[in-house]
Amino acid sequence: MSELKKFFMLVQQDTITNRIIMLILLCYPALLLTVNGSMGILYFLLLIVSLVCLYNMRASLHVPHWDGCSIAFAIAMASPVVAIFLSQAYHGNFKAMPYDWASRFLLCIPIYLALRQTNIRTTSILQLAFPIGTLVGLAVLKLHPYIWLEDRATTSPAFNLIHFSDTALMLGFLSLFCINWGRKDHPLILTLKICAFLAGVYMSVQSGERGAWLAIPPLLLLWVISHTKKNLALKLSIATLVVICMAWLSYSQIGIVHHRVDSIFSDLASYSNNNNKETSVGARLQLWQAAIKLFINNPIFGIGPNEFAHAMPSLYAQGMLTPYAAQMGGSEVHNEILEKCADTGLFGLLAIISVYIVPIFIFWRSTKSSESTIKYSAFMGIGLVLGFFIFGLTVEIFNLKMTAAFFSLTLAVLMAEATHKGNH
Repeated sequence: MSELKKFFMLVQQDTITNRIIMLILLCYPALLLTVNGSMGILYFLLLIVSLVCLYNMRASLHVPHWDGCSIAFAIAMASPVVAIFLSQAYHGNFKAMPYDWASRFLLCIPIYLALRQTNIRTTSILQLAFPIGTLVGLAVLKLHPYIWLEDRATTSPAFNLIHFSDTALMLGFLSLFCINWGRKDHPLILTLKICAFLAGVYMSVQSGERGAWLAIPPLLLLWVISHTKKNLALKLSIATLVVICMAWLSYSQIGIVHHRVDSIFSDLASYSNNNNKETSVGARLQLWQAAIKLFINNPIFGIGPNEFAHAMPSLYAQGMLTPYAAQMGGSEVHNEILEKCADTGLFGLLAIISVYIVPIFIFWRSTKSSESTIKYSAFMGIGLVLGFFIFGLTVEIFNLKMTAAFFSLTLAVLMAEATHKGNH
């Protein structure tokens, strides 16, 4: 129970500002899954507190430290806003809505800078926040489910099935990555984290959304790497075999997994034979082809932020899209990278790639640290970015503001922990 004791000791010893920060970090995973609008409120509250901390540092001549890592991270997080602005300036069409998700990335920079230099070590907080939040989400799902399709449900109408599946699975994996973070866990804490991981996987599976499931094997292998020092090749081989067996058992024993996986192959067969393109997979393939065409025709600045939906009638009239695909395209491209290519062109492509690549590069450097809290924070950060990259292959994962806020806030906190410059 050392994590609990450490957390309460920090609460007793720290300032009011630090207590607010710790309370936000403790609560945001659970509130994300259960209370509509809470993620945005907590995000901006943490932003305000972080700005106060930065002002106090400046007033006390303790100026935030900028080095190569912080500069690179700041540029990467600011790049989506820049890409949107450049595209809007080229087309002469300025709107505020496209900045909704991108602003969360930009505003996470002061949160990162503040937490990086405070005396708050977030390990004791997040080790409780992630598993508790995941289990609270499962409890709400069971007690008050919001039914979308048959028995496929989320915790609220604000979460569609895809985003709920992705977020719940990520919280489950963050709970798994917390195991023995800094020191060996007490059996009760270890049980809590394992149960939270299983809860996250369960919530994702029951949603029936397959895109999130693609992230399970690579994240499990990354977790093995993070906890392995010797005989890495052998342990990875064993882990890979276990993952394959688990995948086969899931396919053969879990009805929703069997049905959803089979439908992928049937959809692909129908699409390739031109029998039926009006399927979930077929519509996505059409939309991806349309996005690539729009990018090729508008390679530098794209067609304009959030303009993909407006191109659907024209693409449908040209015969590029079936009615179902055009209807789906009215909401999104179902691929994060292709959406940025089509809407904001080359600058958008570079921006979204930098959001993924730059943090992973910084985190990877931190995995070499001899301090276990920094090392495991870095592996958790890699897992977070890797997971969202995979999620984004089949959905625009950042087009929901609370999902963008969850990713950027968690990324800022883990980045601050992995590159901490405060008192250890």
